[in-house]
Amino acid sequence: MSVTQDIKSRLDIVDIVSEQVPLRKSGHNYAGFCPFHSNTRTPAFYVFPETQTWRCFGACADGGDLFTYVMKKEGWEFRETLEYLARRAGVTLETAPPVDKAQQAFANKMEDLLGAAADYFHQLLLYAPQAEQARRYVERRGLTAETLATFQLGYALDSWDACRSHFTAQGYSDDDLLQAGMLTENPEKGTRYDRFRNRLMFAIRNVEGQVVGFGARTLEKDGIPKYLNSPQTTLFDKSHLLYGLDLARRHVREARQAVIVEGYMDVIQAHQAGFGNVVAQMGTALTEQQLQLLKRYTKRFVLALDADAAGQKATLRSLQVARETLDRDYEVRFDAQGLVRHEARLKADIRVVTMPDGEDPDSIIRADMTRWPLLLAQARPIVDYVIDTATADLDMTDAKAKSAVAQQVLPLILELGDPVEREHYRQLLARALQVDEMTLRQMPTAQDGRRAAVPVMGQKQVVAKPVSGGGRKTAVNNREANFLRHCLQYPQLLLQINQQLRQARQPELGETDFGQVEDRALLGQMYQQLRYGVVAVRSELWDSSDDVLRERIKTLEKLPLIAESQLDNLAEKLVHSVLDWRCDRIKQRNRELQQLLRVQREEVADQRDFYQQILAGSQELQRINRAKEAMSAVGRRRAEQG
Repeated sequence: MSVTQDIKSRLDIVDIVSEQVPLRKSGHNYAGFCPFHSNTRTPAFYVFPETQTWRCFGACADGGDLFTYVMKKEGWEFRETLEYLARRAGVTLETAPPVDKAQQAFANKMEDLLGAAADYFHQLLLYAPQAEQARRYVERRGLTAETLATFQLGYALDSWDACRSHFTAQGYSDDDLLQAGMLTENPEKGTRYDRFRNRLMFAIRNVEGQVVGFGARTLEKDGIPKYLNSPQTTLFDKSHLLYGLDLARRHVREARQAVIVEGYMDVIQAHQAGFGNVVAQMGTALTEQQLQLLKRYTKRFVLALDADAAGQKATLRSLQVARETLDRDYEVRFDAQGLVRHEARLKADIRVVTMPDGEDPDSIIRADMTRWPLLLAQARPIVDYVIDTATADLDMTDAKAKSAVAQQVLPLILELGDPVEREHYRQLLARALQVDEMTLRQMPTAQDGRRAAVPVMGQKQVVAKPVSGGGRKTAVNNREANFLRHCLQYPQLLLQINQQLRQARQPELGETDFGQVEDRALLGQMYQQLRYGVVAVRSELWDSSDDVLRERIKTLEKLPLIAESQLDNLAEKLVHSVLDWRCDRIKQRNRELQQLLRVQREEVADQRDFYQQILAGSQELQRINRAKEAMSAVGRRRAEQG
């Protein structure tokens, strides 16, 4: 028995859920209002004691076991949830292997050095005579003494070695300062000097509040670059950081919304005005790792873009609005297609709002803070924003230009997981381009193959008998385990499988495709390694996993591997396996709905939602089966003959 199974055997999901959700007995199950979305008309949240699972049949359309419930409710990662439920169940977790003492000592030294550097720069801003220009700058921006202290703003002296001399006198070496990103080295001359000189310093912290690096704004009129960040270090990776999140996380949870801006000063001004749910994206395209950090506290994100960056003059290249901001010299990318994929994978709601021309959040809040919430209320879905941007200055008499926009926007629409949304935006694009919708459907990029076939009236519906589903569940688990076993052995399979799923107009593989919480976490680790460009072989996964996931890896490695002579067709076989278990899950969900309808005909005031979900499930089964057929050898021969 695994650790997670041991924990679940000792705890009752009904007891855990009922601590926060009022439940009432409904046949053999329990019903209540879903804690994850507004749900006051009809109870849509069900807990099944027999299988120790839960499911929302309302807006969430989500479900799982005890672990997934706690993770979703608390916004925790797997490890936090494991430790919490282990304490509740009285299960002792195995002690993690001892860390490398030298490595841990180095990490502690870097944290101490960066924390001391933040204090050093802050004291210079407050008291150094050379910092008068910096003090006048923050005064013009209207920042209070309390705000300067809260964000620990600082100043770097206009010197090549002031910072270096200060810290070497405290016992730190040049190598320490280089590793922390505070010195720069000229390899040709062999010289080392202060990286930050005559700059306003912004201390950048991780979500736990530890200083991991700095952002620095020049105070010279023609200073280049305007903004300079710490280099990549063991602690500083800007794709995994959000400026201000350590202060914003409580406010994000309370507001149930995170606002993502582009500049440090935007964040500082917003917090000073009382808008504490604002963070900055560190000058890069918004990454999934950054959204994963925010997802612990909310699933609703608003991306606030500067008008000069995203307005009518923006250029749309491969669905990336590349732009330079008002006072920044680095390039910030708005990756629309990436954001839509993040939105689907994270089951999030990402919206975009554009600042008025010539203004940014900092200037708007300073001028009239009451305008800020009004602007955020105008935030639009990503595809809405892209269509408006792409067609803003379009010459409607230029057929080639209109075709180019369609070729750019249609793939973005096809990324949407919801068929209703796809139809909505296809119609919206047709109106914006002043073309017939059928014209867009006939374009090669528009053939998404996702049209939902409605069952013929009078067609016989087979109502499944109530069954426990134990054998079926075991079969699905075996397929999932076999899948992961081969991906562990051949990590590039994940990329090939997702490519084939996309070609079949099916969603890419996600954590929700797996039933066991360990497998979900393991898939997340594998994706993370692949996003770093690292081949996710056993050694990398082993180093990045905790004891529970390591035990799961050991178990998976005991399973047999396919013969090397069959590797050429392995990706296709595994794609079929994924589609098969997706079908099984849809069928199981429809059986649960049918059972609830039979038991609760008198209790459910409006049964239409349940019937519509059963119909939607049947339509999704038809789409998956069409995808399977298209991938099969018979399907390929038919296509060739056609």
